[in-house]
Amino acid sequence: MSKVLKEVLRKGPIFFAALPPPRRATPAYVYSTIEKLQEGLSRLPRVAAVNLPEIVDENHLGLPFYRTYDPREYSQMIRKKLDIEVVVNKVVVHLHSHGDFLRWAKETINRYDAHNIVLVGGSSHLRKYPGPNVLEAEGILSHLFHAEGVESGLSGCVTIPSREGEAERLFSKTLAGAFFATTQIIYDTRAVKNLLLRYDDLCRTHGVEPATVLLSFAPIHDDGDLEFVRWLGIEIPEPVESSVLTGRKDSVESSIQLAMRLYRDVILFVRRKHLRVPLGVNVEEVSRHNIQAALELAARISKAPPPGARR
Repeated sequence: MSKVLKEVLRKGPIFFAALPPPRRATPAYVYSTIEKLQEGLSRLPRVAAVNLPEIVDENHLGLPFYRTYDPREYSQMIRKKLDIEVVVNKVVVHLHSHGDFLRWAKETINRYDAHNIVLVGGSSHLRKYPGPNVLEAEGILSHLFHAEGVESGLSGCVTIPSREGEAERLFSKTLAGAFFATTQIIYDTRAVKNLLLRYDDLCRTHGVEPATVLLSFAPIHDDGDLEFVRWLGIEIPEPVESSVLTGRKDSVESSIQLAMRLYRDVILFVRRKHLRVPLGVNVEEVSRHNIQAALELAARISKAPPPGARR
């Protein structure tokens, strides 16, 4: 199926980022989350894949604590119930070495039959992590796909539009084998426009096929969601906070309307500038209580005109 996903990634796909269940969740709870996904996504044919983040906290030493199911295990359960592609995320820097990442990647491909993989870095650029950085891991994974004859293998990464030098980072990851990138959640379009403009220029200048950039959006329910989003390191402009949480009765509806405006704004920008970078959308739950709101956002984006195939 990944060959199909590879084609779809050039035509404005929608990913739905679903939180894996807690590690200590009962089997009944786990299967209930899958049933909710199945029910919600069955009405959304434009959703091309379920995107499973790896939820990990770091202590003061940078050591990881995993709060949820391994995305690879959860992906197997989902694929038994849903006829849909699944993307697993991995924070690669927490592995013990480059060799440890290679073993993880081989296990992911051969034992879990997971061929769509997003590689993620650490939460702090000031910390020395034991595992490979994302650029190194992309190279290792691309080599492994080739060595194992996995033609359907797709690797992706995460891009943070507001980070200085991000276009160059994304370009380097593209050269290393990243076929797509999901952005950090967007609540303002200025940084992502600058990223797309610079990244497109780099790809044109060097004759490189750009990766598909999936714009990430998430509904907001209350102050708790805003606090969590800030904890993730995402900048939310003050006017956006005000427009979502004050002066209106429904913050969820306000945040969905905001996401739709931002989505259209980026699409129009890309068309006006004649950029070659393919776009898609990654809709995130952020919190478990937001699954219905996230499904509603995915439904509205499904009804909107897609970005279109690359020209």
